[in-house]
Amino acid sequence: MTRSTLIKTIWVLFVALFLSVQGLSQAHASANGSTDHTHDGIACDVALVTAEQTVIEPPLPLATPVDLAMPVLWSVLNETALPRNFDGRAPPPRGPPTL
Repeated sequence: MTRSTLIKTIWVLFVALFLSVQGLSQAHASANGSTDHTHDGIACDVALVTAEQTVIEPPLPLATPVDLAMPVLWSVLNETALPRNFDGRAPPPRGPPTL
């Protein structure tokens, strides 16, 4: 193994160890909650720290009924009757700077 691959392997193992320890401590905290418990006579300090949260539900949207009794007025727009004007133009061409 070259030195760079050895260093990369050590970093990968370190990150894997760190993430697994974090996962195990969170799993232990969620399993025991905030209850006081001991391990071999030693009090465990891992606990969940949460605040009381109230659930706020948004109001339900009220659907407005569709009044189908209104007559629908359709108007067809003829495309050939549209006025066409081309007022825009391209900017002036750029030339070499004048001295």
